Amino acid sequence: MWVIVIFMFMPLNTENDALTVTHLHGKPLEFSDAVHCYEHVEQNLDGLKSLARQHYGDVPVKQIDCFQKAESI
Repeated sequence: MWVIVIFMFMPLNTENDALTVTHLHGKPLEFSDAVHCYEHVEQNLDGLKSLARQHYGDVPVKQIDCFQKAESI
């Protein structure tokens, strides 16, 4: 499964400079492949930036990317 991660422009040595988007409207937000994940990012860019502002205030978004989740053992 693939998830969306939003990276922020934070000062060096800041531990938490990224936000993993786990849910949308109370439901898990995961994608079966990278293509669907990036399509969602493209279609919902403003909403994702708004979510980042809720968590980080006026810190600018550096990058929004999709990553494959590590499989559980």
